Amino acid sequence: MQSYNNQYSFFILLFYFYNLALCTLYQHDPNDLINKQYFAIEPASTAFALNITPITYHDHCDLKQLHLITRHGSRYPAPYDVNAFNQLAQIFSNVSVAQGWYKNPFPMERNYQLIPRGEEEPYYDGIQCLLRYNQFWNKYKNITGRYDPEVVKFQAGAFSRCGASAMAFSEGLFNGDGPLDICKNQPVYVWNLPANEDDIIEFYNNCYLANQTVINNNPTYNQQNYTYGNNTLKPIADRMTNDYGINPPLNPYLVPYIYDACQFWILHFNRTDTWCSLLSEDDIIKASYYWDMTNYYQYSYGNSLNQQTGCVYFTQLVNSVESALNGSSIMLADLKNGHAHTILPILATLGVAKNSYPLTANLTLDQIKQLNYTGGKTVYWSSTFYFEIYTCPSGPPKVRFVMNSQPIIIPGCDDEFCNWSTFKKILGNKIGCNFNQLCNNPS
Repeated sequence: MQSYNNQYSFFILLFYFYNLALCTLYQHDPNDLINKQYFAIEPASTAFALNITPITYHDHCDLKQLHLITRHGSRYPAPYDVNAFNQLAQIFSNVSVAQGWYKNPFPMERNYQLIPRGEEEPYYDGIQCLLRYNQFWNKYKNITGRYDPEVVKFQAGAFSRCGASAMAFSEGLFNGDGPLDICKNQPVYVWNLPANEDDIIEFYNNCYLANQTVINNNPTYNQQNYTYGNNTLKPIADRMTNDYGINPPLNPYLVPYIYDACQFWILHFNRTDTWCSLLSEDDIIKASYYWDMTNYYQYSYGNSLNQQTGCVYFTQLVNSVESALNGSSIMLADLKNGHAHTILPILATLGVAKNSYPLTANLTLDQIKQLNYTGGKTVYWSSTFYFEIYTCPSGPPKVRFVMNSQPIIIPGCDDEFCNWSTFKKILGNKIGCNFNQLCNNPS
């Protein structure tokens, strides 16, 4: 009898440890995942860097104007994320390994709002701008003596995360130059248009054709999405279903939201022992690519319309530069704060930040790992995109495009300092486009 009990206890323990082995939990270091740029979180080494080297002016040229389009800072999850997290909480409420953290800590009423880090990121961007372009800003401050909203223009999208980010940027740029309190804060004017009237920062919301044929009812994206769901996301979901005894089986399209939950738990709590622990590093890469592929077809090179809709931004940029060059404008800096869906079509319209092959559902893991331009590497929270405009004593005006502090040669230009006339030829009929005509907006 004693022998039977010993054997029974042995098999119970064997079964217990067998199930523990099945329930794989992955260990990750938060900084390692961030530094590998798997998320929209900028590594701290660049986000908060102050060892900025001032730019060197090209061929005795003078920096005439700065144009910036930047993404707002880190934030709370979007409404669709919050809804998915609530759904995941229900599914994992009976999963033993998730008992300490399955509940959704992100309230719907705070969706899209900046977090403290999201206020610090653009503040440091403002400081970095001051350091990188120190000669430009010192000259401006010596001439004007004070902030002038006609000379330095701040514009933000009509949402709190954009407006607050623009304010934080201005604090980094002008802190110590103003009249307020002991810190000499400088109040600035950040202007915006109602979202339904803003065809520059919020233009994608107002493009009827894009919403009807690119964001929604997009057969090309739908096919890629279906294929990726079946071939890549489903095996991950099936593994979780088997490991954790999920019934009914986990929907494969919830895997990218587990990745999102992983990202936001790192961002808010610096923890990888929750949703991240359900994903291997390869799973994280595959789930991240799902969103890159989605953005590719909905906002970037995956649809030809996206290579046109940035024309409104470039029309106003060209008009602004021309006015400065002919002396009819005193504006020196145009600093805009928007969204990833603002920036991606602008990049596509210019022809930059383009990977060497299309982002399709059948890419191998190695191909995904080799992508140079992803959300985590390009349009992360508080990413910056500058157009530097130069006038030169012995040559034509020039423009340089600087993406996240790295100069990028614009396709069609000979080098990073591109002749202004060449830049305009590259844009061609994208200058002066009719937004309503382009977007077939019935209003």
